[in-house]
Amino acid sequence: METVAVIDLGTNTFHLLIVELNERNEFIVKEKFREPVKLGDGGIQSGEIIPEAFERGLKALKNLKKLIDTRRAERIFAFATSAIRSASNGQDFIKAAKDTTGIDIRIINGNEEAALIFQGVKNAVFLPPEQNTLLVDIGGGSVEFTVTAENQIRLLRSLNLGAARLWNTLTFSDPVTKDEINACREILKLETQNLLPELKDFNIPLLVGSSGTFDTLATMIAYQNKDIHSLEHINGYRFDKTQFDVMFKKLISLKKIERSVLPGMDSTRVDLIVVGAITVDFLLTELGIQQLMLSSYALKEGILYNYIEARKAGTWNVTGSGDRYMRERAVRNLGIRFQYDEAHGDQTAKLALSIFDQLETLLGYGEDEREWLRYAAMLHDIGHFLNRSGHHKHGQYFVLNSAMPGFSTDELLIISNVVRYHRKSYPTRDHLHFAVLHPNHKMLVRQLAGILRIADNLDRGHRHLINSLSVEVAGNQVQVVVQSDEQVDIEVQSAMSMRDLFEQVFERRLIIHQDV
Repeated sequence: METVAVIDLGTNTFHLLIVELNERNEFIVKEKFREPVKLGDGGIQSGEIIPEAFERGLKALKNLKKLIDTRRAERIFAFATSAIRSASNGQDFIKAAKDTTGIDIRIINGNEEAALIFQGVKNAVFLPPEQNTLLVDIGGGSVEFTVTAENQIRLLRSLNLGAARLWNTLTFSDPVTKDEINACREILKLETQNLLPELKDFNIPLLVGSSGTFDTLATMIAYQNKDIHSLEHINGYRFDKTQFDVMFKKLISLKKIERSVLPGMDSTRVDLIVVGAITVDFLLTELGIQQLMLSSYALKEGILYNYIEARKAGTWNVTGSGDRYMRERAVRNLGIRFQYDEAHGDQTAKLALSIFDQLETLLGYGEDEREWLRYAAMLHDIGHFLNRSGHHKHGQYFVLNSAMPGFSTDELLIISNVVRYHRKSYPTRDHLHFAVLHPNHKMLVRQLAGILRIADNLDRGHRHLINSLSVEVAGNQVQVVVQSDEQVDIEVQSAMSMRDLFEQVFERRLIIHQDV
């Protein structure tokens, strides 16, 4: 028997789940607790955890640690989401939490959060395999979107449209006015302008909601429908848009004090339920969805099931413990399957990410693109398993058809294309899997592949001699200076010979030399 604790450090609330796992990987819930923290209050728009919220967060973690110690948990997983990952002092909070409680907190990006939520939802409710289903998790700082069919992820997106973020962006009257609702809708429309066309292409009949906003909405609608039996087992509760519309009109017409006494209202969500409901109404209207369902499982349960799956497969220790996330484990497992050179992949990824980070002013990309580059760098040589000749094409095929858990189809398409173009010919419209990319992703693939070609060749011979590198952009020139304890002329010359794609996509001359 193993006792496992999972902490979800959300923007509004810290959630704790403690379970006992037996040798058959079945679990019994021993503790479920939540601590309202409002970590984003006063600073979510400026990208900072203000001192008062900082202290509330640490105090909440101390309380959770007492419960964990009481239950004698042998393993703790603590994952931080939007408020901490987007805060300039997020790392300060992580360090203070470690110093205060001894808990190691991992910051996960939006796509990983969405993938873990999918893990939780698919273990809570039945997702019709024959149709596309949209999973929506409205948190305080961000909203995670996942399209799934046949138990596979088709699309993953995370947008900074959480209820607390919207609430702090706008000023709301009591009750909310029509103009304020329209202003909120305009923000939603602007921020989802790229996502909505993609979602519409899936022709989605069912929306499955998870986390606080949907928990509260489903409970209130069950009360509204006098569905007392369902209130005892709210997970999987179904309702339609007509029933939602009745509740939505009620929520936006009532004052705060009147909302607070509605049957099923969560006292901690009396304010945020308004913007949460506006978001749901916006999505249902834009996508023409008529059917909704609640999943009581979300991120923390996804983290637990991710660990259970790793235990079943016997891969947890192989891949390194909780410091590695689900998507990274999937990448490493794919690499192991095709007998890749892990050390070379990691060295190439380190160098590629260093170049990427130092080209921020030219690239303008974020954490998602950085992650795709990292995984492409780790896997770029897996095609050697089939044949060294053409291994870039074999690698593209392996990644594209891997069905790696936690990745959407379009993510695998991007990563596989970067793998494909780490050597040999450049991307062209005659290449099928490049041609089907979104126009924005075509330029992304070209830029990431240009970086990967340099990083790969800076580890020519797989000698791992380069310790670090610096990048300087000056006018029409990019200069890369590598640091090593040994002469790396071969690596530098090899990288210089592969600079053409880089120079083409960045429209700058590339110079590489060793620091002497």
